Amino acid sequence: MSRKRSKKAVSSSRPGRWWRLIWQTSLKLALALVLGLGIYLIYLDSKITSTFSGQKWQIPAQIYGRSLTLYPGLFLTQANLVRELEQLQYRRSDQLTGPGQFNVRGGSVTIFRRGFVYLEGEVPAEQFSVEFNRNGVSRIVRQNSAVDFARLEPQLIEHLVSAEQEDRELVRLERVPELLKETLLLVEDRDFYQHRGVSPLSIVRAFFVNLSAGRTVQGGSTLTQQLAKNMYLTQDRTLWRKINEAFIALVLEYRFSKDQILEAYLNEIYLGQNHNNAIHGFGLGSRFYFGKPLAELNPEQYALLIGIVKGPGFYDPRRFPQRAQQRRDLVLRLMFEQHLLDKTAYERAIATPLRVIERGQFLNANFPAYLDAVRKELRQLNLDSRMLHSGIKVFTYLDPLAQIQAERTVSDTVPAMNPELEAAMLVVDYQQAAIKALVGSKTAGFAGFNRALDARRPIGSLVKPPIYLEALAQRGRYTLGTMLDDSPISLRNNNQDWQPQNFDKKFRGDVSLLRSLADSLNVPTVRLGLQLGLPKVQDSLRRLGLERRVNLYPSALLGAIDLSPYEVTQLYQTIANNGVHQPLATVLALTDQQGSALYQRSQQPSRRYPVEDIYLLHYAMIESTLTGTAQSLARSWPRPTFAGKTGTSSDYRDSWFAGFDQDTLVTVWLGRDDNKSTGLTGGTGALRLFADYFRQKGSQNLIRYMPEQVEWQRFSTKSGLPVPDYCPNSWLLPAHKNSLLGLADCD
Repeated sequence: MSRKRSKKAVSSSRPGRWWRLIWQTSLKLALALVLGLGIYLIYLDSKITSTFSGQKWQIPAQIYGRSLTLYPGLFLTQANLVRELEQLQYRRSDQLTGPGQFNVRGGSVTIFRRGFVYLEGEVPAEQFSVEFNRNGVSRIVRQNSAVDFARLEPQLIEHLVSAEQEDRELVRLERVPELLKETLLLVEDRDFYQHRGVSPLSIVRAFFVNLSAGRTVQGGSTLTQQLAKNMYLTQDRTLWRKINEAFIALVLEYRFSKDQILEAYLNEIYLGQNHNNAIHGFGLGSRFYFGKPLAELNPEQYALLIGIVKGPGFYDPRRFPQRAQQRRDLVLRLMFEQHLLDKTAYERAIATPLRVIERGQFLNANFPAYLDAVRKELRQLNLDSRMLHSGIKVFTYLDPLAQIQAERTVSDTVPAMNPELEAAMLVVDYQQAAIKALVGSKTAGFAGFNRALDARRPIGSLVKPPIYLEALAQRGRYTLGTMLDDSPISLRNNNQDWQPQNFDKKFRGDVSLLRSLADSLNVPTVRLGLQLGLPKVQDSLRRLGLERRVNLYPSALLGAIDLSPYEVTQLYQTIANNGVHQPLATVLALTDQQGSALYQRSQQPSRRYPVEDIYLLHYAMIESTLTGTAQSLARSWPRPTFAGKTGTSSDYRDSWFAGFDQDTLVTVWLGRDDNKSTGLTGGTGALRLFADYFRQKGSQNLIRYMPEQVEWQRFSTKSGLPVPDYCPNSWLLPAHKNSLLGLADCD
């Protein structure tokens, strides 16, 4: 009996021990799990707090064009101002109700300008009128009072985004329109300000909404979970990712305010793809689809952006417009049902066609050759690489209208001349040494080899102005009336006999220095250069701005020097700017996101030649455009409008022209990449592009006032010597004062 009781007791105690063992093991596992979970949450907290509190994203540098400053007396047509506004995506409207609008009435343009941040700080939105007369801007009126100037915001040209990098444009929560915020929360997370990161109620609501709609209309994830997935996780649809998403959402909600999370979401959410670069955030999404700042969108445009959030590829309005419109209209209906839109606004919005800009209009421009120059200049500034990904703003001198016209001139004219030709063009404000436009190929938007910067070709007769300038600087020795010898000459050049010829193969005997330059005569130029000496010619090139040392031979006196169009433009900038040299630049300034200056281009002009020497050279270069090798310009501009010089390399391989009006210098090169003959001279090739650019863009007559140290003097047309005013066979020319030893007798 006792043995039976003992066996029964033993057998009954075994289940107890097993349950106790299971319970203890489970407790230990639970404690280990809690401990591991705690450690993992601490790790997540540390990681998330450090990244979310600091710079959350790599933000591309934003490249801006120049800011158009309007003032009375500015040479600008009403049509060009309208084009400028259209480039900035301003909308023409009879009633100006907000920024980004303008209207035209008679000779006046009224503008409701957007607010923007520029070098001097924040510039508020404001309304003003610009009045025009035959000469350009006549008056600027703000609040019924005339003002000295007004400024338009610079055009956003490009984001410096490396391949496969995210692209975004930061927006601050306080500047996001309320209608967008309220609609976003309505569609994506109605309980955003009530839940703590994860919302079971949202999951249940989404289930029933989707069930009643017969398709997926709402998601169950909170806005915080979506942010967690986009910022910290992959798109893999796994249980572990969903668990991680919830944990991260809880940490975000614990550490940061709802407004901070919402602002991060607005800047993080993925909204589409621009080639290799992902479009993130509503700020950039607004520009990507509509070409406008977020604040200027209409309700139907907000609805489309919010609708795209659900599936940027599936609802891509460019690829699937019908699908995108259905999604937009669904969001609009929710806005109406929840009283975010009244009936009139809803009906107007639902009836509006789906309008998005073409992909090529994104950021309003595509100027790779100019941006190539900007990148090179930024590299020369030796900026910290992290700075370029911190959302800095790069303000350049790019004039979008000048760039568009330069590209149009090249792409329309060059292929018609010869399909094998290539081209380069630079447009420069020579007083500021500011590059306004740069074309590196005959194909607009071509992003390959940049011929304006990197193609070094023989410059032909473009070398002559530096030679003649150096001669005119030898006071008492050379004047515009000095006779040069135009007779056959034979030289030893590179161990070969060289007999330079004029273009027409003729010799004229004695010819004046003025006519020799205006008519681009080769033989007198060679003789003049040899009289000066090649070191003097080299010094002239250096003084005018050539930074590289080039080895000169006698053939260099006729342009056997390989320079790029950029280097040629630097030489002619000093010539055009009355002998004052400044390094050419594309970048004006850099600021951080708040507008604080990081870099400001310092003006460092230096006088390289006296103004009286330059004045005499200009006189001869103007004569070239009236009666010399560039005289075709006089048919369109009979008054003295330009000074310039044609250039042709041997065997017609390169066609050049460099010239300027009152404020703009343009350099044009035409040639073939295989270095074969073009069959064109500077006057029959490059000059045509120069003329077309100014014919379309407009020009200002070149005015040069005679310096005090220059006076009119009569010179003999036979001897080139100064003679009394009563002498026949003489002509009046400007000359240095007190540099002539005396007057010769009449011939």
